[in-house]
Amino acid sequence: MSTEKPYIVNGERATLEEYRKTKYEDLRIRVPKGQKATIQAAADAAKQSLNGYVVKAVEDRMEREGSTEEVL
Repeated sequence: MSTEKPYIVNGERATLEEYRKTKYEDLRIRVPKGQKATIQAAADAAKQSLNGYVVKAVEDRMEREGSTEEVL
């Protein structure tokens, strides 16, 4: 991994990993074998990353169910 620090966190230079830790949380999901490929194909067809596709799906469902908070 590069030691460059092209990002700024709290006014100081930071690595990409340091930056991500301040901006994002990890969420791990498990799907039945074979379903990841199906979801990835749907994401590809929508021209989105797998993560972006899943986040959008969650956000859409939350909106349908009346949640007022955004995922992103």
